Amino acid sequence: MRYDIRDKTSRRDSQITLQIDDPVPLGTDIEFIGNVTGRITLHNTGGEIAAWGHLEATAIMECGRCLETHEVPVSFDFSETCSFDQIDEPLSYTQVAAENEGASIPLMDGDIIDLSELVRQLLVLHTPTRSLCRPDCRGICPHCGANLNTDRCRCETERVDPRMEPLRQLLQ
Repeated sequence: MRYDIRDKTSRRDSQITLQIDDPVPLGTDIEFIGNVTGRITLHNTGGEIAAWGHLEATAIMECGRCLETHEVPVSFDFSETCSFDQIDEPLSYTQVAAENEGASIPLMDGDIIDLSELVRQLLVLHTPTRSLCRPDCRGICPHCGANLNTDRCRCETERVDPRMEPLRQLLQ
């Protein structure tokens, strides 16, 4: 996601819109299939760059109930503040955070604008931490571990005291 567009964004109030269709940047700790797609508009506001647009990707996640993997579409609009600082310079993050209330994301890698860090951070923020393979997922049996969506639990059910029957019905 490297673009040689600094000359198109170097003047104040200059703006460019980029179409994104690239592999997901490394370092998300989330498995994705396919490319991240969408558009990003960069607008030079003076000392910073306003970045906004829409991105889409498909994550592979584990169901929070049955532990089966499934595809999760990730689609979001965003608006972020970025800077012309170097990505690999640690002070880029701390100096901007000290000057402003929030840290802006550095975009420069030498003389090239690199959107990888911006896209990586946005994907991490917008991918759900937990998902279900389907809304009616039945999960797994807590005793034998059978996937209740595909298998029938073969655990022996213990006889419940009739006085406790109303409580058991509440748990179902």
